[in-house]
Amino acid sequence: MRKCKRGSGVRSIAVVALSISGAGAVHADDQVIHNTNPAAPRMSMSNVLALDPVVNVLLAPDTSSVVPNTDAGPYVPGVKTQSGIVSNARTRAYGDFGVPYTTGRVQDGNQSAGGTTTANYLSTTYPYRAIGKLTFSAGYCTASLIRRSVIVTAAHCIQTFGSGSSIFSGWQFIPGHYGASGATSAQSAPYGTWAWGALVRPSAWANGTDTGSGSARNNDIAVILIAKNASNQFIGDITGYLNYGWNNYSFISSAKTGNLQTAAVTTLGYPQLLDGGAIMQRTDGPTYTTTVSGAAQLWQGSNLTSGASGGPWIVNFRARDAALAGGAVAGNSSNLAIIGVTSWGSSDPNAPKDNYASQFGQNTQYPNATYGNYGSGNIASLLNSLCTDAATAGGPTYASQGYCD
Repeated sequence: MRKCKRGSGVRSIAVVALSISGAGAVHADDQVIHNTNPAAPRMSMSNVLALDPVVNVLLAPDTSSVVPNTDAGPYVPGVKTQSGIVSNARTRAYGDFGVPYTTGRVQDGNQSAGGTTTANYLSTTYPYRAIGKLTFSAGYCTASLIRRSVIVTAAHCIQTFGSGSSIFSGWQFIPGHYGASGATSAQSAPYGTWAWGALVRPSAWANGTDTGSGSARNNDIAVILIAKNASNQFIGDITGYLNYGWNNYSFISSAKTGNLQTAAVTTLGYPQLLDGGAIMQRTDGPTYTTTVSGAAQLWQGSNLTSGASGGPWIVNFRARDAALAGGAVAGNSSNLAIIGVTSWGSSDPNAPKDNYASQFGQNTQYPNATYGNYGSGNIASLLNSLCTDAATAGGPTYASQGYCD
């Protein structure tokens, strides 16, 4: 995400030049990269808290003439839930035009309905605990679980655009992280620190040919497989994981929205300019589909800055379902689902506060309506490439071992 960087000097960024080979079915030359040392020591929490956020170094394009879309586009929306794929679902929610938003800490304070709690209580409840801080050699981003042991983040948290086989290294995921001053180790990493096992990022991002210009690109997304812990557990069995949607799942256009494609969206992340990136932040507001320099984008008002890169954009966000009565219904598009991850925003935190995300869905690079059992477009193709691969050539696939449930 392109935002202001901390002006404390120049940090050394480690990159790894890899010779990559994929054993699984791969689309558009997307390749699976494996971690050959998943037992590497975990970064100390003091070092985690000292990391700088990773910035999308591509220049932001001119957005002065950007307008929201008024049509739904040619592709059928859908969502992948734990019970399967739901296609062509639409929302019943409506809102007024504008880009207002609210932002606040994901922090419980001292009291809850059940009595006295600790400040990190809220971030250890579902669905917040399926979101966490992603640390690596270049700094940190945000990521979230979308399969039993697979997280999604931004491609610029894997490597600089167009840098080929040179990527960052040492990814570790800390779900439910809360690192405010005085936090205990149990609060900072309530579910432990988890090592990466393999990853896939779009080949068009790696080779610098992705549709768009500057920081606005079709496919600033990547997926990372998380290795089991020392107790042979999957991370998702402990924290739970989120659904994901594609092709503008849950967006609606009507006279009440000014005939603009819009949805109510919640974004989360660890922006460095808010609480130093130590506490998860939440932004809520209307979000629009748009096209920037030819790239399909989601557009939301937000003050989440660097460090929130890779954080989820979620429709139908809620922690618990209400008990409905009197004929009330939840709507026909009520599944909580990630539809994109934070990619970039205005470089000046005092300028109009707009953020953008690459849309999950079909596009020039990922035109297919079906990629295995994972849905449509870019997010499905990346998951299919990862999950049909194996840690060793000829060995069992990650999907067959349960990582991608």
